[in-house]
Amino acid sequence: MTSAPAEPAPPPRYMLWTLGAGLAFALAGLVVTPLVGLQVSDIFGVNEGEITWATLFAGVFLTGCLVWWRLMSRPQMFTAWRGAVAGTYVAVFSYPVVIALSEIFQRNWEEGSDPGTFIDRIQHVLLISGLTILTTGFAAIIALSVVGAALGWAEGRQFPDAVERARHAPRHRRGFFRTLLRVTGTVAVVLLIVLAGTFSISSIWPLDTAPLTFDPARSHPAASYEEAIAAFEQVKAREAQLDLHPRCHSTLLTHGQKVKRVVIFYHGLTNCPAQADVLGAQLFDLGYNVLIPRLPGHGMADPLTLALADMTAEQLVETTMESVDIAQGLGDEVVVTGLSAGGVMSAWASQYRADAGNTISVAPFFSPHVIPTWAAHSAASLLLALPNIMVWWNPLEPFPSQTMDYAYPRYATHALGQIMRLGQAIDESAQSTAPKAQGLAMLINDADLAVSNAFANRITEAWRAKGREVEVENLPADRRLPHDIIDPRQEEQDIAFVYPIFIDMISGTEPPPSSP
Repeated sequence: MTSAPAEPAPPPRYMLWTLGAGLAFALAGLVVTPLVGLQVSDIFGVNEGEITWATLFAGVFLTGCLVWWRLMSRPQMFTAWRGAVAGTYVAVFSYPVVIALSEIFQRNWEEGSDPGTFIDRIQHVLLISGLTILTTGFAAIIALSVVGAALGWAEGRQFPDAVERARHAPRHRRGFFRTLLRVTGTVAVVLLIVLAGTFSISSIWPLDTAPLTFDPARSHPAASYEEAIAAFEQVKAREAQLDLHPRCHSTLLTHGQKVKRVVIFYHGLTNCPAQADVLGAQLFDLGYNVLIPRLPGHGMADPLTLALADMTAEQLVETTMESVDIAQGLGDEVVVTGLSAGGVMSAWASQYRADAGNTISVAPFFSPHVIPTWAAHSAASLLLALPNIMVWWNPLEPFPSQTMDYAYPRYATHALGQIMRLGQAIDESAQSTAPKAQGLAMLINDADLAVSNAFANRITEAWRAKGREVEVENLPADRRLPHDIIDPRQEEQDIAFVYPIFIDMISGTEPPPSSP
């Protein structure tokens, strides 16, 4: 009696390998991210749409599982080359997935079902994804393609029968998959070449920083209190021609004469002088004269204005020069400070103005939080080369609070690029030349999810390398302060904690005796 033929063994299941590949890619992402200088929030419960370690891991894991299943497990074709191709796709597609997860789960996700904000949120995801892919994508591709190649080789060794079946598959099936592999492999190689080429070109593309240096011929310091007041009246006359928000005109708080110390404060991007009205009043009560200039393109009555789209780094330099010139007639010691974009302006005064007594850059926006220091030049070049887009800070909450109707809910991508261009000019000078200001300081928010603290540290170290002392105060991350730590109308503000520290930095040294 002939025995029945044995049933063929069921094909192996590759689910564990698919999950393992996703895990390997996710772990590689956690390792590579800090190595390339990308900053990730350690605080999971953020609500500003920022990337956390949790969303980074989840996004890369999900992308890795899906890509590995589609390119490897489903066709049961395991080779190192195919694994490298899979790693390339994981690297590229992880960017929008991670940022989308952050946008959904780390930004008031319970309100995310509002269809009115969907397009704006997608635009935000695509903008950040595109910028980070173009600046750091080539590094991610190299790292994850190596991981993918190793996984593909190992899975092929684990399942040699699958490799043999693929080799002896019907010709038409082999031809289809070989064509698919050639196409996907070619696309992967082209992606790597394009991203590496884009980064290389944008990194060496000149940002024309020469006009952003100090030109003594354009500086006219006020020789007296009267000259300072006359110069400020000219500022008021120019602003009278504009349709400004009533609270957004340049502000001068004066005791009617030159005093020992004058403080200049530059507000942040999309805000206006109202940001520092409470701070200015406290400084005024201490006996200081206070000057709060309006930045170019800011403070318009219509919060949806396009005025910000035309702002340039040259205008920021001009505003800085004019205000420091005016301040010479308002106080024996000139303290120059500012927040975010204003922090970059105060850093410019640190680098170039010897008549600045003390300078304090508060959370300076040299580069976005998501861009590593080495990619900042490339990011600035790309922002200025790409179309100028108006982007919502937060489509779910157009205004940070109901009382901040003077702050713009949108920013222009070229405005970001211009601020970063000014930051690059400061960095270039700081690496070769000692700063001119008499005192140097930075106030850094360790919980800041908007700006690159690493870039601020780079400037600090450059100044110290030139033999200068730099005071650095760090606001602890566990305070979970917002980026805007100055405006008292921010819903998450904590000026009771921040202002005393900031004012102590401003008042830290005794100014010289008042002029007669």
